Amino acid sequence: MPLPTVLTSLLELRRPPVRRVLLKQIYFTGNEAAFIVLLIGFALGGIVVSQLHDQYGQSREAAQRLLAMLSFREITPLMVGLVLIARSSSAVASELASMRVHGELRSLMRFGIDPVAYLILPRVLGMTIASALLGFLLATSVQIGGAVFASGADVSYELLQVDRVLTPGMVLTCLGKSALFGMAASLVACVVGLRAKPYVTEIPKASSRAVVRGLIAVFLIDLVWSLVG
Repeated sequence: MPLPTVLTSLLELRRPPVRRVLLKQIYFTGNEAAFIVLLIGFALGGIVVSQLHDQYGQSREAAQRLLAMLSFREITPLMVGLVLIARSSSAVASELASMRVHGELRSLMRFGIDPVAYLILPRVLGMTIASALLGFLLATSVQIGGAVFASGADVSYELLQVDRVLTPGMVLTCLGKSALFGMAASLVACVVGLRAKPYVTEIPKASSRAVVRGLIAVFLIDLVWSLVG
């Protein structure tokens, strides 16, 4: 997408209908997935700490430090990307494919409404913002789950010492990778949905393609990040 088109579309966020679509996308992607993310993070933290502490003899502090490094830098962004692809990417792709099949995109253009500004930008920006927030939420729940399983009744002490195992770099990496994965998943979903053929049978196919291609995109980006970093 050319830079002038992107800038023009960003200016459309001043319009209330575009902002409503953006807020709805953030709500659908972030708020509705928050409880799932909390459960996954708590269980994941307990599993990792149990393996490190019980089976490999790591001390509680060492297990928490290793857990923070793994969750904030690698596990959390990837898990958030997978959750978003499973929940939101398929929904976005099928919605846009349905609009294409039923001629709603042509109707928008007839009324002078830019589909990029009204449909694509709010969904991409909404999933990107929600992904970063979910990434931080998941990483935090992972640390809480790990502290509970490692310390039991002394969990409050472990949580108060969280600044000893976390660094600003870890938090920024978590937010950055989560946002990047969310952006990639949303862009893939939008492209797949808009390129669907004008047949009803293409709607479920678009949903499936969005999931598969989103997974490929996220894992490739993660690989490149690891090699560059």
